[in-house]
Amino acid sequence: MSRTAILDSHPTEFFRGLVRDAMGEQGFESAEETEFYLVALLEAHVRSQGGLLDRPLALTYLEAEAGAPAESFQRYKKVGDTALFVAGLFVDCLERTVVQPTYYVELGQLAYRRIAQGGTDGIREMFDVLATEFAGLVGVLGAISTRELFASDRDTLRIYKRWLLSRGDADAAELVRRGIIPGEPSSFQH
Repeated sequence: MSRTAILDSHPTEFFRGLVRDAMGEQGFESAEETEFYLVALLEAHVRSQGGLLDRPLALTYLEAEAGAPAESFQRYKKVGDTALFVAGLFVDCLERTVVQPTYYVELGQLAYRRIAQGGTDGIREMFDVLATEFAGLVGVLGAISTRELFASDRDTLRIYKRWLLSRGDADAAELVRRGIIPGEPSSFQH
C-alpha cells in the first residue's frame, strides 16, 4: 500500500491490524498500551516528512541528559522511538552502514529506561515495558516490514538479521520452515 493510500485511509485501523497480526505471529503478548504505542509510532512516522536520521541519535540523547525534565522526556522519547522504528523496519539497510542495528537497540532501550526512571507511575510502567521488551518490539516491527511493507526475495536474510537482534521464536520457526537453522555467526575465517 502506498504512503498516500495509507494517509487517505484510516491509518490507525490499518496499523492496528498490522501490529496485532505481527504480535500474534511473533508470539508476543503485551498490554494494550504497548500495542497502542506501536500503532501511534507507525502513524507518526508515516506522516513525517523525512529527516529521520539527519542528526545522530547519540547527540539528542546527550542533550536529554543535560536538559530540563520536560525537554529531556521529549528527547529521550525521540531517541527511543526513532531507534525502535529504524531497527524494526530497516534492519537490512543498517547492515550497510557504520552504525549497526545493535547500536539502535541498545540506545533505544537506554532512552526508554531513562524515561521510566523519571516518570510518574503510569509513565514509568509504560516505558519500563518498552525498554524491557525492546528487542521483541523490534521483532514485531520487523515482521510488519518483511510481510507487509517491504516484502522481497531477500526476506530470508532479513528474517535472520531480525532474529539475531530479537531472538524471537517466531523468526526462528520461520527460518527453520525455510530450511535454515538459526545460530550465531561463526567467527571462523578461511
